[in-house]
Amino acid sequence: MPRRRAKRKRVSKTWYQVYADDIFPGQWIGETPANDPESLIGRNVEVVLRDITGDFMHEKYKLWFRIYKVDGVKAYARFEKEMLNRDYLRSIVQRRSSRIDVMTDSRTRDGHDVRVFTIIITAVRIRNSQKHAIRMRVDNLLKQVIPELTLEDLVKSYLFNEPRPIIDEIKRVSTKVAPIKYVELRKLLLMKRGEGEVSKPAPEEEELVEGSVAGGGGGEEA
Repeated sequence: MPRRRAKRKRVSKTWYQVYADDIFPGQWIGETPANDPESLIGRNVEVVLRDITGDFMHEKYKLWFRIYKVDGVKAYARFEKEMLNRDYLRSIVQRRSSRIDVMTDSRTRDGHDVRVFTIIITAVRIRNSQKHAIRMRVDNLLKQVIPELTLEDLVKSYLFNEPRPIIDEIKRVSTKVAPIKYVELRKLLLMKRGEGEVSKPAPEEEELVEGSVAGGGGGEEA
């Protein structure tokens, strides 16, 4: 006689609403099913930036968040990485132009170790020496800029060019070598998560800032 297969008891799954806890705090980024809340911890959630902003121009960016906390039917996720859409990337790399990739490792102001991949497309084909010059200029710039920004500000500065116009700054230092057509954030990886504490100025610096404000005018403009 053929064996009877034991019927598996179906466990009903619950749908959890996922919200970003950083980068876009409180923003709904999707929903995911699970048998129990513990199984959600560590799960990655992928979202297209256009679904957050409603702007079709942001279709080219994909973001990944990782769930780290569950409260009821709400799950909270923190930023893990960003990547540029491959189809868009292929469309901007054209003939009679040059592609420069710049990889920069640094630490944000709130203590996160990040690896940033910036892609630069020139308007004309350039020599290897010019590529090297652009790569060095951009890497030096980013190593100065990233420690001044929180992780949230860094991601938004690349995606929206604000609160800091980082794309414009990259174009400015690169254009001194060759005409630039595109600058994009190809990939941003969170290598090691920090404690999340924003560094505060030393007491001496705070006193100096307060003194300069109280002093009124008379100083030179920056």
